Amino acid sequence: MEFIRPEHYMPNKKHIMDVNRYGIGLIGCGSIANTAHLPAYRKYGLPIAACCDVNEEAARATAEKFGIPFWTTDVNELLARDDVGVIDMAIHPGPRLEVLKLIGKAPRPVLCQKPLALDVEHAKRIKEEADQLGIVLGVNQQARWAPAHRALKLVLEQDLIGDVYSMHHYMRSYQDQADWWWTKMKDFNIVDHGVHYVDLCRHFNPYPQEWSRVHCTTAQVSGQNAVSPLIYAANVEFGPVGGRNPLMASLHFNNIVKASRSHSHTWWIDGTEGSLWCTQDTLYMALNKHKNVVHEIKLKGAWFPDAFAGSMIAFIAAMERSEKPPVTAEDNLQTVAMTTAMVRSSEQGRAVEREEVLKGGVPA
Repeated sequence: MEFIRPEHYMPNKKHIMDVNRYGIGLIGCGSIANTAHLPAYRKYGLPIAACCDVNEEAARATAEKFGIPFWTTDVNELLARDDVGVIDMAIHPGPRLEVLKLIGKAPRPVLCQKPLALDVEHAKRIKEEADQLGIVLGVNQQARWAPAHRALKLVLEQDLIGDVYSMHHYMRSYQDQADWWWTKMKDFNIVDHGVHYVDLCRHFNPYPQEWSRVHCTTAQVSGQNAVSPLIYAANVEFGPVGGRNPLMASLHFNNIVKASRSHSHTWWIDGTEGSLWCTQDTLYMALNKHKNVVHEIKLKGAWFPDAFAGSMIAFIAAMERSEKPPVTAEDNLQTVAMTTAMVRSSEQGRAVEREEVLKGGVPA
């Protein structure tokens, strides 16, 4: 029995009539651009028109490495080019407001690196600035297009497991390398890396109700390099507060596991008629009606770099159809609100409601 094929979940630009109309102007030539964005665009034949970075050597080296015809340290020079159809904003959240103001002088659709910001108030300001400047702003929550996650979402939409009532994510990894930028970022494991899994639990939610309340605990290992905890566990309610809703999610991330052979990454989704679960290379399904059978689907592709192409292709396709970006600023605001709530919950030892964070009710 075949439930899904690679052409369903792998990136495909066939629905874009003329991809060359959407030359990519890359702003930010750092590590993620060089190891993920640009390799993905090259692999899938997406045109890269220009690149820009405040560091001249980074801009020059990136252009030479990927054969980009134009590089600059001045955003205005990038925006002056007619072959730049969309902007890939691959910079940290701090300077995004100022860069958006520059783009507003010659607006292009902008796909902004995830998350929109590290806290909800900053995310609101970025969204409002884009709205005022008339910039179409999408967010590159590229984990949604990782082959495993895309396949899981598409099979979930086939309604094979009945009414979904539970989602569970379990991640074991290691990011406590001394002197890396993320070890110096406050709450990195939640607001930057962990935001992928927070966003995915919202993405996999099959119901119209948003998350309503979250309770999060964290742990900090003695002697770790990171300034903030690298372990979190969060319980998420959807729908009205009170625990009488049809769906809950539990998210656990242990990001300081030194034994690499014990690393893992698994999603479990349970429904009234069966269960789905997936690693990064295999999707499994067990159905009530197929007793003693586990359907196992080996998956093609990988998060790096395929997801980055999938996200940009979906963004360009939406621009061609004059539709909203696949991940709007409004959508990502709900994800950032959850990470903000998780940090607050951990620090204050209580459950935090979505409305409190979005409306700024109880101070952090």
